Amino acid sequence: MLLSMTGYGRAEGRDGGRAVSVEIRTVNHRFAEISIRLPKSLGLLENRVRDRIQEKLSRGKINVAITMDGEEGEIGELKIDEGVARRYASLLRDLKERLHLKGDLELSTFVTLPDVITFEKNELDEDAAWRLVAPPLSAAIEDLLRMKRREGEILGRDLGGRVERILDSLGKIETRVPLMVDAVRVRLRERLKELLQDNDAEYQRQRLEAEIVLFADRTDSTEECVRLRAHCQQFLELMRAPEPAGRKLNFLLQEMNREANTIGSKSSDVEIAREVITIKEEAERLREQVANIE
Repeated sequence: MLLSMTGYGRAEGRDGGRAVSVEIRTVNHRFAEISIRLPKSLGLLENRVRDRIQEKLSRGKINVAITMDGEEGEIGELKIDEGVARRYASLLRDLKERLHLKGDLELSTFVTLPDVITFEKNELDEDAAWRLVAPPLSAAIEDLLRMKRREGEILGRDLGGRVERILDSLGKIETRVPLMVDAVRVRLRERLKELLQDNDAEYQRQRLEAEIVLFADRTDSTEECVRLRAHCQQFLELMRAPEPAGRKLNFLLQEMNREANTIGSKSSDVEIAREVITIKEEAERLREQVANIE
């Protein structure tokens, strides 16, 4: 099964008063490049998140963003330190009496004083934080994989059609190669008959027979056709395999191009040259598409 390297997945989770949101975006890349953005309070989870991603994804530029409660992961509550407020009030009243100041102490006065109102973070240990993050992370990965599979199916249909076109052109080449060799043999034998009238006919005959053998060996691309057909069949098998196949498909395309180039260089036949061009065009389009496959 083919997986596209382009995808998006999102999921949310909630535990008590804490809500976690996970977003994963992937685009094409030759290797696995993982970027993770976490709130400060969840920073200890980076390695765990990375390991979970690597279990499911093998290639691509992967961006993971995890947020908690819409803030920078800071979970806690505001508290009033009544003891500090009482000491402030006592000092301010004493100051008011000693300096003969007017006015009453108001709430607005205390709000601006240091340490009266504080923000206390509720720290999460690593295991508790992972229990909070792991479910939405797994759900986001599955959401991402569903999208990657859908796009992979579309890519697979396109790739399969192009491989079939290569096989069709290859079949025409396989039919044409022996005809081309036979035609040249006929022309050389006709030339041999003309030369047999000369005094040195036996020498000419041996020379032409050697030329026929050499030409047949030089222009016979049967072996290349067999290898190219085998590569195409393996390409189709890899497309149906459960494991990621992008790197192997890319390697096979290099081999397919090599065989097509050899077939083209061996042949002087116009029809074969035309089919070789078709094969190389389809192989190039396959290469472009395979770059999108994990």
